[in-house]
Amino acid sequence: MRRDTGDIDNMLVVLADPAAARGSSGARQRFGLYDGVAPDVNRGGRLASWYVLEAAVAWVAGRVVVAAALGLVHFLTGSVADNGGKLDHTGLLGWDAGWYESIATHGYGGAGEESRRFFPLLPLLVRGLCALPGLAGRQGAVLLVVVNALAFALTVLLARLARAEGFSDPAIRRVIWLSALAPPAFVLAMGYAEAPAMLLAVGAFLAARSGRFGLAGLAGLLSGLCRPLGLLLVAPMAIEAARGPRSASPRWWLPRFAAVVSPAAGAAIYVAWSAATYHDGLAPLTMQRDAVRHGAAGNPLSVLWDAAQGTIHGEVGTGLHVPWLLAALVALVLMARLLPASYPVWCALVLLTVFTGSNLDSSERYVFGAFPFVLVAALALGRRTVWPFALAASVTVMTVYATLTFTLAYVP
Repeated sequence: MRRDTGDIDNMLVVLADPAAARGSSGARQRFGLYDGVAPDVNRGGRLASWYVLEAAVAWVAGRVVVAAALGLVHFLTGSVADNGGKLDHTGLLGWDAGWYESIATHGYGGAGEESRRFFPLLPLLVRGLCALPGLAGRQGAVLLVVVNALAFALTVLLARLARAEGFSDPAIRRVIWLSALAPPAFVLAMGYAEAPAMLLAVGAFLAARSGRFGLAGLAGLLSGLCRPLGLLLVAPMAIEAARGPRSASPRWWLPRFAAVVSPAAGAAIYVAWSAATYHDGLAPLTMQRDAVRHGAAGNPLSVLWDAAQGTIHGEVGTGLHVPWLLAALVALVLMARLLPASYPVWCALVLLTVFTGSNLDSSERYVFGAFPFVLVAALALGRRTVWPFALAASVTVMTVYATLTFTLAYVP
């Protein structure tokens, strides 16, 4: 490869000749990866080594974008009302966030049968905090504080993982900004489970990749209790557990075994509770297959084709999912060339889950929740002439998506 080749050219070479790219240290470095460790940033102290200050600035920027979208919605609502019309809208506790608030307030019994499709970790956490003095009856506010605090922790931990994987300093900073300002990232400010789910997934990968399988098991267990997709962490944990020299000692295999089975164990706890309470243990999983939600399993190619055809018949919202999903497929190929196998395997399972559902609503959020896509985007957008425009475009699209979400025109 030429020394002056840009990142887009590098990406095309990696896709066209994966064997050569995988063995090329120069290609990895131009993408922002190093064969050893990332450059030392300890000179600025612990805050610098964890990128806390930059993460805080990016976190604030994300909330400013969401606040701007909310302000725009309120302006539009007032303008429509002045002209005798009505614009339906919602806020940070709209869509799925309202379900989490209701479960935290009334429990599954009081929130209604449909609430069981939402896994219990986040509402249980909020419910527990609201038992503290002065917080009773403030489930909505506590929910928002919790998810926004966890979103900040997610950005910090994701930067730490990128550094552990050998990302260069500029690449780590791009990871930070994309984690806060990617188009679907507005859900991290809403009362959604994305922040805890992503934080636990990042924690599981970071722990497993550094050989701390006990911590990986704990993160996996909580991930299985957080969202149905937490089950998919079984595969990458199995890959990481099989790495390195093997031993028959229980001290070697027990933590690894625990890390592998813990995501399934977490989900099994909720399923068992559902079976004991409602005599329908699989309902939390099967409810998602309803046509108005994720939809029944189907042929992935047919799902994409039907979505693309929807644009011809005026279903623009459905058709808008297609470019993002195609971009995710390209990113998955690039991921397989640049990152360890556990990352693309997990993301492939997430994409397969999205593609096999007849309803593509929320697909951008699901892909964003598979955080290695953020890592790959940070590597692919490293060219200095590309990155500022890419970030500005990301902020613009994030604002549009948030505005459409709050006006009930887009399903987050």
